[in-house]
Formats: sequence, C-alpha cells, structure tokens
Amino acid sequence: MPEIPSNIRLPNTEAFRPQNLWETVRAFNQRLRSGNLENYRPAPLGFPQLDECLGGGLRAEDLCLVGGMQNVGKTIFMLQVARNLAAAGDVLPIVVCYEHGPETLLHRLLCLESVDDPDSPVPQGVTRAAIEKAVLAYYDANPEPAARQRLDLDWLLANVPGVDRAWYRLREYLWRLWLVPGDGLETTLPVLHEYVRMAQQLGFARVMLIVDYAQRVPLAPRVGGAELTDLQRIDLVMRGLKSIAMKLGVPVMAVAAADEVALRRQHVRFEDLWGPTTVQYEPDVAIILNWKVHIHENGRRSVRISIEKNRHGPTGLEYDFSLSGSQYRFSRREVADSWTHNAS
Repeated sequence: MPEIPSNIRLPNTEAFRPQNLWETVRAFNQRLRSGNLENYRPAPLGFPQLDECLGGGLRAEDLCLVGGMQNVGKTIFMLQVARNLAAAGDVLPIVVCYEHGPETLLHRLLCLESVDDPDSPVPQGVTRAAIEKAVLAYYDANPEPAARQRLDLDWLLANVPGVDRAWYRLREYLWRLWLVPGDGLETTLPVLHEYVRMAQQLGFARVMLIVDYAQRVPLAPRVGGAELTDLQRIDLVMRGLKSIAMKLGVPVMAVAAADEVALRRQHVRFEDLWGPTTVQYEPDVAIILNWKVHIHENGRRSVRISIEKNRHGPTGLEYDFSLSGSQYRFSRREVADSWTHNAS
C-alpha cells in the first residue's frame, strides 16, 4: 500500500491502515510458518455437547454472551468454564467479576472441586456453609490469639472433609487462572483490554477474557455533553467487548442480564437480553440458560442450556444439565434420561 497521506487522519496508522489482499496473504503465510495457529484452536468450554455444537469451543475473535434468568447459574457456568480451561492448561482464563470478589469465587471453586462424581444423581462434596460453620466454631472455641493464628488453610484441609480433595485438584492450576474484582466505576473497557495485553506480554499465548457481567462494565466519564442512556452505554460496551476480541485475537465470554419482560415471564430467549439491537448483532455465540420446570426426585434441578446464536455451526440445539447449587457446578454431560423428568 502507498504511504498514507499526511492529511488523512486515522486513530492509529499501524492498526487502522487498510491492507490490500496481497498483504493479508503475506501476513497469513508468515503466521503459518511461525506456527502461530491460535485461530485454528478453539478454546473448549469443557461441556462435550456444547463444544461439539460450537465446532470445538470458542475461537479467537469470538464474542460469546451467556444469558438467562436470575439465579439460574450463569456465574456458576462462567466459573466452571474458566476452571475447565485452567485445568486443561492450554488457555489462560481471566475472570473479571463485578458481582463477587476473588475469595468468594475461591470458595465456589473449593466446593466445585470437592465433588468426586459431578455426573452422579447425588454428587457429594463440601459446601460453603460447612466451611463457614467449621471456621466460626473453631474461632469461637479458641479466643486466645495464638490459637486463632493456627486457623488457616492447613487447618481446613485437616478438619473439613472434602477440602483436601478440592485443594489437591485446585493446586494443579493455581497459576493458570486469574481472578479480577470488577469495579463498577474503574474497571472500564480499556482496563479489560490491558488485562489481556498484560497476559499476552507475560507469555500466555492463549487467553480468554470472561466478564460477569456485561451490563455492569462502566464507561469512562464523559467530559461535557449529555449523559448516556442505559441503552447507549450497553451498546458501547458490546462494541467494546467485540473490539477487544478482534484486536487482541482472543475469545471473550460475557454474562448478560435479561430485560424485565423476560424476568416476569420466567423464561429468557436471546432476544430478551437487556440492551439495544447491538446485543443481538455483536456476539458470535449466544448461550441461554433456563430452569426446567420439573425437579428430580433427589431434589436436584436441571437447567436447559440452549445455543441460540452460533456462527460456527447449528443453532437451536438444547441440552439439559443437572445443577448442584451447593457445590456450584453443573454436570459435565447432559443428564441421563434414567434419572430426569421430561421437560414441560
């Protein structure tokens, strides 16, 4: 391409200048020779049926929205995906959560990892209530400062059944999962952008940004002019998340809230996600969670997970996964017919 004339103003000459097709072919050829094949390696979510539908998982430059009813397990799903990526070891998940702090997510991971067989009709594992009860009981029974100093992770491993099993699994990916407390005023789109760049500069070749949730991402304060409406703000956030995915070559997964109409109806569809039409146009993949009406005889509930947008394969596919809320995890595979009711 000829040199850009001085009177042409682009935001950034290198990033925004046009390429002719030959330049694109040459860059592609160099990427093949260098072995930089990340666009060919989807990041699997760790749920076999969903990954098969998505052609292996999420790809670089994908924006995936995860929507559903309140308390249906969107954060649980998001954190389990992050855990699956970290345990596999190929992709660094960066979880930016505007709803819970890192220690809350750590408790959830301990409960998740404590389960021996998550596909069992009645999975057994530690609960956060059990951890809290044991910690408070020890603290109340040992008022001396020296004794209280002995209350630490080692004490939990020795005294709360299931925590040792969880820690054995958790320690395998301690350095391969980032937890970031999202600040509703400060953790803006440029900050999310920099988290990904930091990971890449530290040598992580493959990264996935996971945001919980998209409508909580703040924008930098505007200098002068009218304040943005909620719809305008969400529009810019959606565009910004897609921009991060494309500019940095990473998949981005964002939990998305539903609008009031869907919440009153108690059933969410892709078009019910809160925001302007950008919410439907920008994502490459949309995964929607809804409760099934019936409850299993063992007291567990199932969540119907549907693929309602998919630029890499079929849409409209639905799968039922069992949710163990006290262990903050879904079954790895679709629930077996032998112990589920039919959907209404």
